[in-house]
Amino acid sequence: MVERLVANEKVEGSIPFARSINMFKVITSIFQKYIDARDIRQFKKNFFYYIFFRLIRKKLTSKIKIKIYDFYVFASANKKKMSHSLLRKCDFEDTQEIKLIDSISKNFLIYLFDCGSNFGFYSLYIASKNKDNKVVAFEASPSTFLEMQENIELNNFVSIKINNLAVSNNENLKLTFNESENDWESSISHSDFENKSKIFIKSTTLDAVTKKQVFDDYAVVIKLDVEGHEMNVMDGSLSLIKKCSPLIILEFSKFIKKDKYYNFSYLENFLVKFDYEIYNTKFQITSLEKVLTEINKLPNNMYGIGNNFLIKKGSKIEKIIKNV
Repeated sequence: MVERLVANEKVEGSIPFARSINMFKVITSIFQKYIDARDIRQFKKNFFYYIFFRLIRKKLTSKIKIKIYDFYVFASANKKKMSHSLLRKCDFEDTQEIKLIDSISKNFLIYLFDCGSNFGFYSLYIASKNKDNKVVAFEASPSTFLEMQENIELNNFVSIKINNLAVSNNENLKLTFNESENDWESSISHSDFENKSKIFIKSTTLDAVTKKQVFDDYAVVIKLDVEGHEMNVMDGSLSLIKKCSPLIILEFSKFIKKDKYYNFSYLENFLVKFDYEIYNTKFQITSLEKVLTEINKLPNNMYGIGNNFLIKKGSKIEKIIKNV
């Protein structure tokens, strides 16, 4: 038995515990050096990486700095954080969305509104494509907001402005934000998950944020990942949408169906009024009827069918997507 005296009290097991902590720190340092300066995607399907990571993943004592594409991210050692998936999967899986963004970037500067930014992949990716691109990001979770702020500072990106606000269809309200243990599930619209906490967060709208802005030199992109609150955000963005016909990237989920007003009927009216069409990630036009059929086929433990694109007929984005 190992024991020592601290303030005249016997403390058992402290030296082995301290040694374990130091050993875990060494393991974390070795892993960090192993992946340093190499794009994490290079380790995809790498058998040695897979075994190494499986062995040490629960022993990592801190976040890991990784490179992906032309920027860096602090990937969390906590599997309940979205950024952890970069270590587990060695990629960010929205490959078709990235492909479309790349095609747009070849023709225009991009102005992104990143609603529900989480650790900030979309914001960081677009900022890395061109120093003249601009990003306004919104993250309602205070802790996740700080994580994204760290990633912005890590890359010295001055073109990203991040706000700890909830984007909705009314500004200056205090909305209830349900924080999940899994940070990608947190939502204003529902709490169908293991709820960590409820907080109040101030709201804004994209129309309020962009009231006096001009976007003549930019292709505007709105990315929505707000767990069922997507139609509310669009309702608060109608002036912006009318002004510059943005590409809208959003996930369709069961939670949209549950909203009394801002649901798929709202989307159906929006598509007609603003002359927009739905495209899937194969860059093919699809119908709202097909979207709803896919959602209705989802098993009980699945909530969404992944991202789709809303694109205005005759817009510059439509010309690009038809040639991707």
